[in-house]
Amino acid sequence: MSRSRDLVLVATGTDEYAAPYVESLRAAGFAPEEVRTVTPDERNDLPELAARAAGLVLCGGVDVMPERYGEEVLPDGDVEVFPERDEMEWSLLDAAREARIPVWGICRGLQVLNVYLGGSLWQDLPSQCPSDVPHSILKPLDALAHPIEVIDPGTGLGQLLSRDTPRVNSRHHQAIKRLADGFVPVARSADGLLEAVELPREDWWVRAVQWHPENLIAMPRHRALWDDFARAVRKA
Repeated sequence: MSRSRDLVLVATGTDEYAAPYVESLRAAGFAPEEVRTVTPDERNDLPELAARAAGLVLCGGVDVMPERYGEEVLPDGDVEVFPERDEMEWSLLDAAREARIPVWGICRGLQVLNVYLGGSLWQDLPSQCPSDVPHSILKPLDALAHPIEVIDPGTGLGQLLSRDTPRVNSRHHQAIKRLADGFVPVARSADGLLEAVELPREDWWVRAVQWHPENLIAMPRHRALWDDFARAVRKA
């Protein structure tokens, strides 16, 4: 990484929640001084941090404000929002897009990216899209909940995931409804929900998954996703 851009930013709600993401980045070869968590409490520091960002990780967490994709909050949909976090991540994504730094989205991070680029979300899967596929197994964090199907093995993510039928952990009640223009669907669950997406652009590396590979770092397939992001950051 260059001297001017020497940080991988981990955007999160709290520093404590970011711990497994930071540990995964460490496992992928980043030194402690190269990784910096950023929370809404630090939004006054965003311009300086964004100027130093060599890569951006969007973590899991609460829901994106539905008004950002033109909807009102679904009554009785268990929608939990954090507007200050949305504002922070939108600002970071503006900076990332302008500088063309790699962005790696996980769970909420996938949803944030989809909305940021013009897509929409199912606000509450149990009430809007009931399914036999278990999408919300909270404990243990590394429980493999269901398989996914790779639908585009020609993408970067698809190549990493298509060696056999991947199984993933799962704890989310929202998902992509309308895929943003430009995103390529890479993998889906048996009920058709998108589990991995990619922006197929040479000038801006953007990839995201709906599951939590930060809790599966001991498994080579999921560790490979972090190594892939690390390579993208080093090349940027």
